[in-house]
Amino acid sequence: MSNPLIRSLTVLADGERVNGLCRVSVTGRETMDLEPLPFILRAWNPDDSAHAMLSAAKTITVLREDSLLAGGRVAGVYRRTVPEGMITEVVFSPNLALWEAPVSLSVEAGASVSETVQRLLEASGTGIRLLPVAGSDPVFSRGQAFYGRAAECVSDVLTAVPARGYITEAGLCVVPEEGLPVSLTLTEKDLTDVPVFTEGKMILRTKPVGWPLGKQAKVKWKNESAEGLVTERSIDADNMTGSWQAEIILTIKN
Repeated sequence: MSNPLIRSLTVLADGERVNGLCRVSVTGRETMDLEPLPFILRAWNPDDSAHAMLSAAKTITVLREDSLLAGGRVAGVYRRTVPEGMITEVVFSPNLALWEAPVSLSVEAGASVSETVQRLLEASGTGIRLLPVAGSDPVFSRGQAFYGRAAECVSDVLTAVPARGYITEAGLCVVPEEGLPVSLTLTEKDLTDVPVFTEGKMILRTKPVGWPLGKQAKVKWKNESAEGLVTERSIDADNMTGSWQAEIILTIKN
């Protein structure tokens, strides 16, 4: 078992480990939609080789041991002076590729939701594939025409199910509105604080872990338990000082 007091983050640029890093942090959040919310990687005084790798990277991945904390396409790289020296900042998002991809597509009547989404993904040229869809897969009785951002077109299609989509490393996941069976369990040992309930949501704070979106989760603490769908997650992890935590938000069905 790893020592929970040891703060360790691994950064990959285009799949290759970035060495020459001392202090790094990653912050950001993502939700169950296709909006390109940003993550920010900060590296304090990286050596020249590390800065060059970060500056040239098309994709960034941040791991804690084997847990994926964040990853996505790079939107911009910046360098600024601070009292401690120089910081290289990389802004990236898992949804950026699909958000930036334009599509112009006509789909004939009789195509199902999954077929339509698959064709939009193919037209986007991003290489993102549609993962197996659980739940209903209705057929459109009329032809459709799409023009604009691929992400927004996919979201429009999913409203017909209704369902929500989000991007993972493996591809596009679709979760039906009625939810899925419980596939994630958290216990008191996973939590760093007691759950907070507000307006039909449950907020959980944990050590930095890449909790997956779209999972129906069961949470157990003390003599209590509750279930909800993981609809949002955030990470705020600094391998030297500052925050070292993750937060997930579960939506609880009435």
